[in-house]
Amino acid sequence: MTIDLNFAGKRILVTGTHQPIGAATAAAFRDHGAVVAVHGAAVAGAALLTGRLYSAEGCEALVQAALDQLGGLDILVNAADYRDDKPFEQVTPDDWDKALDGAFTASLFCTQYALQALQASKGNIVNVTSSYGQMGGPGGSSAYATAAASIVNMTRMQALRFGVDGVRSNCLCAGPIEGSSAAEVTELPPIGRNGTAQDMVGSILFMASEHASFMTGAIIVNDGGRYSGA
Repeated sequence: MTIDLNFAGKRILVTGTHQPIGAATAAAFRDHGAVVAVHGAAVAGAALLTGRLYSAEGCEALVQAALDQLGGLDILVNAADYRDDKPFEQVTPDDWDKALDGAFTASLFCTQYALQALQASKGNIVNVTSSYGQMGGPGGSSAYATAAASIVNMTRMQALRFGVDGVRSNCLCAGPIEGSSAAEVTELPPIGRNGTAQDMVGSILFMASEHASFMTGAIIVNDGGRYSGA
């Protein structure tokens, strides 16, 4: 069996390209033949869509702009994220709103507004979040870890609801990425180094590919073994 990650002609929207994982993912899809639209920061060869993402109205406008640009949608990658470390007892209502809106709200409503197009194409969703959503994290990441956990369980609920429509939904839980605040404040995982954005790309492309056509509701943890003993 040959594993060929060919996305020729696939129409893909990637959010969160202002961060390493989103940018690397969009570039990889482009290199594998996809037609890509992005939100966050420009990626060569991809259409950059603007607007505020962190509200239902902003998500609706973004998805509509992507559909207008691409002519439909085959794959949605929700990689938008927001992290501002504070201990649980110091989290303010504004901190909480930013943590949820920056990741969970964006993923939920982008998916909701993209659903009809994904149903038409029998497409799929990849939600990208932190491994803190599986096992918790340092004391200063309380709001962030809670938002990440919400994305994990939202993925499972999407799989249960959308499977009948032929739409898959899977989730990548990424470990600390080199250069990020998480990588700076935690010790190295068992594999002996922090991850890179490129380490995450293969997992995302696989979940979005036809090779994962029977995979939905899966939570893939790619963290160098950090939580293997948790």
